[in-house]
Amino acid sequence: MRAKTIDSSLIDALGGTGRVAALCGITPGAVSQWRTNGVPKAWREFLRLARPEATKAWETRQIGLEDQRPP
Repeated sequence: MRAKTIDSSLIDALGGTGRVAALCGITPGAVSQWRTNGVPKAWREFLRLARPEATKAWETRQIGLEDQRPP
């Protein structure tokens, strides 16, 4: 899975573009760019701290997906 696809799924897990934008106090357009370019490292850490339950569940799903990849 490419990084931009992974970041897009993180945004979805946090409630979508609008909710992430509101949480961060930025425009939805900026969050949409994250779907393409990846979530900047500092914002990823902010999201992890702001919504630990959602990001933990997302991380657990990502690990499960990696475990299912063929060797």
